[in-house]
Amino acid sequence: MTSDTYTRSRRPARGGRAQPIGFAFTIVIVISIVSTAALLIAALIYYLGSPARIASDYTSIASPANRALKADLASYAKSRNSDLSTARSDLAREARTISSFNVLLEQVTFPAKAASASQSLIFADDRLHKLLQEQAKAHSLGEMQALEADANAAAANVKIKVARVREALGLPPASGPLL
Repeated sequence: MTSDTYTRSRRPARGGRAQPIGFAFTIVIVISIVSTAALLIAALIYYLGSPARIASDYTSIASPANRALKADLASYAKSRNSDLSTARSDLAREARTISSFNVLLEQVTFPAKAASASQSLIFADDRLHKLLQEQAKAHSLGEMQALEADANAAAANVKIKVARVREALGLPPASGPLL
């Protein structure tokens, strides 16, 4: 009950045994196995290297922001008691630096633990950003200085969040003024 087409297309077995696999087919199987192994090794190397790349992404964002913040804070320290216009400008620049840092930080894809810490950092940074903007709108140096306590508390919270992100990424503690 076999079809005639089926039996005609089959090669007869030699001596009642199945015919051996052809040389070309063996080459295809070997190449397939080798290429699959190579892809698996490449994927493993990529996966194992990604924490270092993510940490590098974070530091490439944080380092310039820290340099800018250091300059902004030094300028504000000089003007906070004597020059309202310059102090406002310094605070506005600091707020823009923090906002720019957050925009860049949101573009980094973090592993789960670092992603949670990163989101907490962004929220803390947003709070500091708003307080700095409010402080920059002060009508006098006295009013500006009265708002410093809230901004300093928010900055301390940001430092805690930065420490958590850096720890999750396996980085040493921050060496800059904030990030």
